[in-house]
Amino acid sequence: GIDSAVDSEVVDVDTPPCKGDTKAQTKKCSQHDRSASTGQQSESLLNTHPHSRLPSYLSEAFSELYEQDGLVVLGRGLGWLGLLAAFVRFYGDTENGYAAALDEGSNIDAKQASSSSAGRKPPLIFVLNLRDNERQVLLSTLTSWGTPTDSLPRIITNEEGQENDRKALYARGGVFVITSRILIVDLLKGIANAKDIEGMLVAHADKVCGEKSTDAFILRIFRSQRYFMDNSIGSSGVGGNNANRGGFIKAFTDDPSSLVGGFARVDKVLKSLQLQRLYLYPRFHASVAEELEQQPPTVMELHQPLSPSMKEIQNNLAAAMRACLRDLRQKCGLVDLSFLFDAGGGRRKRKRDATEDFGPNKKVARGDSGADWKFTIQQCISTNFNYILSRQLEGDWNRLSWDVKQIISDLKTLSQFFHYLVEYDSVQFWRLLQGVKAMSAGSKNQSYWMLQEAGERLFSLAKERVYRLVKVGGDDNNPTIKLKQVLEEKPKEILLHQVLTEIENRWSAKLQKGQEGKDDGSPVASSANVLLMVKDERSLRSVHSYLSNGGGKRAMALNFLNYLEQVHEKVKPMMRPGGHDQDSLPTEQRLLCEEYGPVRKFLFGADTMNQHDQMVEKDRKKMSDWKRRHRKMVEEKTRGMVTADAIRQHANLEEAVEESRGDVKTSMESMFQTIDTGNDYSDDGSEDSWSSEDDDELAYKVEPIEGLSLFVRPFSKLGEGAASVLLHDLQPQYVVMYDSDPSFIRTLEIYSNSMKTDATPSATLTEEDRLQVFFLLYEASAEDINFSKTLDREKEAFDKLIDHKKRMPIMLPTFNNFSTQEMQQSCGGVGGSYAGGTLPLSMDTRTGGGKQKASKERRDIAVDVREFRAALPSILHQGGMRLAPAQLIVGDFILSNVHCVERKSIGDLFGSFNNGRLYDQADAMVRHYKCPCLLIEFDPDKKFSLQNSNELGGEIRKDAICSKLTILTMAFPKLRLLWSRSPHETLKIFKKLKRNHQEVDVEKAIEIGTNESLDHLLLGGEDGYYNGDEDHDGANDAAKKMLLLLPGVNTHNARKIMSECDSIADLAELSREELRRIAGPVAGQKLFTFFRKRFVA
Repeated sequence: GIDSAVDSEVVDVDTPPCKGDTKAQTKKCSQHDRSASTGQQSESLLNTHPHSRLPSYLSEAFSELYEQDGLVVLGRGLGWLGLLAAFVRFYGDTENGYAAALDEGSNIDAKQASSSSAGRKPPLIFVLNLRDNERQVLLSTLTSWGTPTDSLPRIITNEEGQENDRKALYARGGVFVITSRILIVDLLKGIANAKDIEGMLVAHADKVCGEKSTDAFILRIFRSQRYFMDNSIGSSGVGGNNANRGGFIKAFTDDPSSLVGGFARVDKVLKSLQLQRLYLYPRFHASVAEELEQQPPTVMELHQPLSPSMKEIQNNLAAAMRACLRDLRQKCGLVDLSFLFDAGGGRRKRKRDATEDFGPNKKVARGDSGADWKFTIQQCISTNFNYILSRQLEGDWNRLSWDVKQIISDLKTLSQFFHYLVEYDSVQFWRLLQGVKAMSAGSKNQSYWMLQEAGERLFSLAKERVYRLVKVGGDDNNPTIKLKQVLEEKPKEILLHQVLTEIENRWSAKLQKGQEGKDDGSPVASSANVLLMVKDERSLRSVHSYLSNGGGKRAMALNFLNYLEQVHEKVKPMMRPGGHDQDSLPTEQRLLCEEYGPVRKFLFGADTMNQHDQMVEKDRKKMSDWKRRHRKMVEEKTRGMVTADAIRQHANLEEAVEESRGDVKTSMESMFQTIDTGNDYSDDGSEDSWSSEDDDELAYKVEPIEGLSLFVRPFSKLGEGAASVLLHDLQPQYVVMYDSDPSFIRTLEIYSNSMKTDATPSATLTEEDRLQVFFLLYEASAEDINFSKTLDREKEAFDKLIDHKKRMPIMLPTFNNFSTQEMQQSCGGVGGSYAGGTLPLSMDTRTGGGKQKASKERRDIAVDVREFRAALPSILHQGGMRLAPAQLIVGDFILSNVHCVERKSIGDLFGSFNNGRLYDQADAMVRHYKCPCLLIEFDPDKKFSLQNSNELGGEIRKDAICSKLTILTMAFPKLRLLWSRSPHETLKIFKKLKRNHQEVDVEKAIEIGTNESLDHLLLGGEDGYYNGDEDHDGANDAAKKMLLLLPGVNTHNARKIMSECDSIADLAELSREELRRIAGPVAGQKLFTFFRKRFVA
């Protein structure tokens, strides 16, 4: 970290930045920074609100980033969104913000500055890459700071505004939070002019990397256009280091791990961002540590040991994983398992010799299956087997046997069981295991681990946590068996009960102490909020069920009844008339069916049985509908993917997880609330009545009794920055973290430092008045291991970034000499148009004569705006092509007046064949263009193979992709197939296709496929559009195409109509009965009405 003195706890957001607070750093500040910091701090609009002040380390980051553009990397939860909001506030405020600082830098006196502030136009700033929830948090934060309405950023999404409206908005200036797809189109069309854009603020900068990023495409265009513009017109910057001629770019991220994953990842990100500097603010930074440790919260970290049965289940899961890995190593020689024993993460190359090193001093023969691998449970939990093995075998996935694929899927399932063990209660975990076992029995390749001793022991232990079959009498040949309920509770829920009781005792003691200490009769604070944070919505429902039912036994009984209902439904068909009766069932199923009635009557009584049955049936129907939609979605998602089988198996696991949850919210809890509306919450001795305050937000509140109100919120509903807003809204005195989240812990530290007493704002709070945090954590479990690994991973990432920053070279900005689109747009006027551009593709300054010869290479391409989500437009632009974004109806890329290209990735190709969309697209291209092309573009990181060679055959099959392509080309002989290994190969193909052809007419390309193109059809085509073969058979192609456009006419009845009528005029003169006979009843009526309907009613 950087050691620096901190003069105050917080620094005003609106204070013009001054890098650092020490005397040496103060001397380095520019003149406008010093003058602004003395005169206008007290007049800032943000000073009136307590939330308008940033922690000192964020103010330091603000100063550094304002002085020099760069990428600022903060630790999780340290408030990068607040830093972004500070910049938005600073650049959007015309009175005390960036515009005022420019006036001071230009030596404008106070009278002139005040007179011009009213009509001053704010700079045009774009904020990129913000998610939906983060946009709302940004607006909420700025509003809480007292930002005027006209200074708030304008949010522009895909559904808002047309081109002319956006152009008018950009002309007025201001800050715009915009999607990448809209901005890239506006930049290429000239709607957003680079000379008017002051700069860009980029969120989640770790995602901006390489040619596939649309944000990188935007930043490259912005910087290059500004570069050519400034060099062509000789403009100069205005005041300050930040008002540079290229426009500023400031990037933010809180994910340092993404910047160190892969080869030179951080350098690639900085290059894509067009930045040179890196600013690091980890939790161990001197400024961060000094700020957050001034008034830290009082934290009680409570480690809950696992129950003995849970520990044994964990050991058996690890044993099952070892067995799977041994079997995988024997059956697949392509797998490298060295990532289990070194820190290389599996990136080390496989050895070519006969042995492989699996330990520091141990070599195991490659074929030795008896080796005992002693990797720990921690490695089983923390290692992402599915990701590592899939990356290793991705190129050879089609060559793997079904057994190897099944083992890889089993490893993923077993690693997830470690997490389900601590998240689910005993009944839900047992139901999950049963669902996985049923799916394995129904598949053609059963899971190997279930047949091992560890797998059988795992199922036995999971069942014994729910119920046991006990012998109560009889002899060995005919024993009497009885079912004994165990229903083991979650240990953490018991710990939660104790924590809530402790909070109530502390609050009661605090109230009593406050009453005794107040002799002047002044009021004492008699209310407090308790915030209980859980992982997700499922955990929220589980905790709410536990608390609302007065303890764990009744909540467990509800889950057990749900499981008994599932068993009862399975055996019900066998007990119908004509089938088996209950006594003929297996012993275990019979005992479970007998247990169903008493448990059900105990929980709900006899008066509400019918209502309960209706609710259960309704929930069962909902689950069936969800499974049908989920399977359809997975089927669409996996088409064309190499690992489709593994994804489908994971989807089956998700269905089993959903079924194991038991619909506790919809049926059980609702029924319980109906019956016991006055149920006492006996966990902490109070009588709080639980109710649902907001079902949409899934937030439950206990009505305040004796001054305490309990709020339960899930982490999954809190986006970036929303946690800080939640804490300031609720202002809790006690926080219970039922699940772990490092980001929220740091948000609590920031909130704790902002807590002040009303009487003495500058005084330090006593330990009793500080924020009380109770942190619940399972000991030696998946939760504990993942929490520690998350912190270690972030620290290691920052250590690597600090080391990289020491030796990071200064990157100089470079611009390609063939980026003529920016050069033409920088000149404006006709030179910036696509069809009338006259600048050469490249300039040769060594050639004499004073005049350059215009290049004959064609460069204009009309691109459908939906294609800007892919990497190809960025690569085409970088390769010298001029792109014209347009809303195309036919085709994705129009290269010339005769070439139309429909681009398909591999996954999209499979999906388009299955839903029939590709046939319609090919038909439209053939009808309107002389040379229609289907571009099949592969991922450069995968094999250039559409189908496994072993699956090819001599016959046409409906499920084979090659057969489908054959049928498509037979149906459309004019269709050309273009095979491209990567987007860069596509660029070469496009350049060759455009040779010796005229440039594309963008307006005509947009018109093709609309109703306005009917004139071209009637004229038989012009300028290359809709040209048939010269050796046609004499048929009027235009008339046939026009016939297909008539209402009711399709490819099925068109042939019969043409056999009966010689022309469209003959068709129009037919009577109603003749039209109905030829075209059909419905189509004939449509045609008769169409031919006789008046133009004006």
